[in-house]
Amino acid sequence: MGTYIARRLLGMIPMLFAITVATFLMMHAAPGNAIEAILNPAIKDPQQLQQQLLHANGLDLPLYQQYLNWIGNFLIGNWGFSFGQHTSVLSLIGPAIKNTLIMSILAEFFTLIIGIPLGLFQSRKPYSSFDYSTSTASFILFSVPSFIFAILLIYVFAIKLRIFPSQGSMGTGPGAGSLIDHIYHALLPAISIALVSLAFYSRQTRGAVLEVSRRDYVRTAYAKGLDEGSVFRKHVLRNAMIPLITFFGFDFGGLVAGSVILEGIFQYQGMGLLTITAVQQRDYPVIMATTVLFAVAILLGNLLADIAYAAADPRIRYN
Repeated sequence: MGTYIARRLLGMIPMLFAITVATFLMMHAAPGNAIEAILNPAIKDPQQLQQQLLHANGLDLPLYQQYLNWIGNFLIGNWGFSFGQHTSVLSLIGPAIKNTLIMSILAEFFTLIIGIPLGLFQSRKPYSSFDYSTSTASFILFSVPSFIFAILLIYVFAIKLRIFPSQGSMGTGPGAGSLIDHIYHALLPAISIALVSLAFYSRQTRGAVLEVSRRDYVRTAYAKGLDEGSVFRKHVLRNAMIPLITFFGFDFGGLVAGSVILEGIFQYQGMGLLTITAVQQRDYPVIMATTVLFAVAILLGNLLADIAYAAADPRIRYN
């Protein structure tokens, strides 16, 4: 297993290199540049000032040289300076990734503690009235975009009931910036994500359990005289979790990436909002930093999923 993990980690290096090169080229292929996006056109002689700023920031160099300069600085911990927000990239990434992690972990928590148990209950009594009613509710939840839920939650709980804030990631009063304050502000966007995700997980869990329950080894376990609880725990549930591990591996990338649309609606200062703001401002250093973090999170999520496969199914071995 250790050899496999080391090989996978080494294999991430060329993948990350290809991702950063593609992102870098796409950014520079777009019309305009970072300086033009933030420069006030009303100032005197904007063209001359733009050329001076481009030269000062090395943006008039050939693309390959700009990329080599960026990657060299990035590897030694210098992630650059934000053109749009006039501060270091690291000072932006730190609070943003913290906020996104709080929101995403909350959403994943609600998804797993509701979605998987709901799917298990459905599979234990398939085609019952409970199964039909919860399946209908799941289909409705899954078919509605998460931003619709976000708008409804804001209207009900922020505007009408005034229980939760409608915007921001932290308050301004006593206790502002504490973990409880961050969780309080992250609840509505987290619930908006979870309402769609738990419907998906419940359907996948139900389907996986019903499929595994029909396998020959499950019938053999019953024929050996094992009680239903033992068969379900050791044979059905463990094998049914394997497809869900795949989805959780993809969700791991979302823990860092967040949700651009929801963070925009709630003006939640996470990685999604930071990225879309950087794209609008052609803020190359911020875009490159968030792209690398997203890519690393997705690759690590896939690696963790592969490791979890081996833990869930003893037949899987990595040599």
